[in-house]
Amino acid sequence: MPDSCLPVRIFKRVACYLVLWTVAAVVCVTTLLQILLRVWRSPRKAFSWSKRKLPPAQYLDPALGRHECVNVNGIQLYYVASGSPDKPLMLMLHGFPECWYSWRYQMKYEQFREQYRVVAVDLRGFGRSSKPSFFPGAYHRDVVVEDVHQFIKALGYDSCVLVAHDWGGSIAFQLARMHPEYVDKLVVMDVPDDRVCQSFILANPSQLKKSLYMAFFQVPFVPELVMSMFDYGFINSAFRKHPLGVVNKDRMSDGDIEVFKWNASMYRTLRGGLNYYRNLPSLIAPIQMPARTPSKRYTMPTLILWGDSDAALDPNMATAHEDSGLFDDVTVRIIPQASHWVQQDQPDVVNQLMLTWLQSCGSSAD
Repeated sequence: MPDSCLPVRIFKRVACYLVLWTVAAVVCVTTLLQILLRVWRSPRKAFSWSKRKLPPAQYLDPALGRHECVNVNGIQLYYVASGSPDKPLMLMLHGFPECWYSWRYQMKYEQFREQYRVVAVDLRGFGRSSKPSFFPGAYHRDVVVEDVHQFIKALGYDSCVLVAHDWGGSIAFQLARMHPEYVDKLVVMDVPDDRVCQSFILANPSQLKKSLYMAFFQVPFVPELVMSMFDYGFINSAFRKHPLGVVNKDRMSDGDIEVFKWNASMYRTLRGGLNYYRNLPSLIAPIQMPARTPSKRYTMPTLILWGDSDAALDPNMATAHEDSGLFDDVTVRIIPQASHWVQQDQPDVVNQLMLTWLQSCGSSAD
């Protein structure tokens, strides 16, 4: 029976849940044993948290832009903007466990500010944007895609240069398929298109080992607790320590880490971010067909950037896009000496590559 048949879709969803939860149970037990050992060694540190009522100074740096809010799709989105409103829009979408601040190096890049209105937004569930519900369904990718779609219109634009990383990249890919008229040019960093990802995993099962953390994130409550322990110690581990942390340590200062800890400590932010992962079964094995059929191809020029030291997603996944047949015009660049956090790890290289590529695609006013 075809995948469009409802019983087949239900069976695939159930099978997906069974596999994910089986893996999640194993990973959860292993993780908890490791955490209990750390708690036994340092019980006071495990449950001690710094008070973070106000944002750190770096977060409020006026050189990064103006802080604003807008209401879209029944929620409020918080964003920071620099450059003239008369210029074309360059919109930046972050990943997990981040916020708009992940784009600080791009926000300060003078060539971008001269040619674009550069906007970095806190996605639904992150930072100072709304966290609308406890339930994962409120953070389904299609819902967030509609947030971004309406956000572009609320800023007074009909289209944009869309720049995205990690979960932001997944949302950007889907927006480019659902509303291609709103994306003039697409720049995605360290995250694959869904179809490329599935094909790559089937041919390279080793990627599944790198993705085990996604199964752990399916468990309710426990990941939030584990991530908050040791004063949000997972932030320091994710951004600074081997294997996931940045290669160029000077690009992630103590102040930057404090911004991300402050962001993670905000009410419901961890749950909001983790709920993106908790919708994975509905993306892998959807039951309900989308109201609007997404385009099969990316018709806009697309640039894919990937850190060569990405420990979460195999860099070979980037080059798989070139042979996927899904893009009318795709350029792939692997960034040397860069981690998963590529735009923060090698900002000068990333900014220059983006600028050169955008110029090669035509002027910003095209």
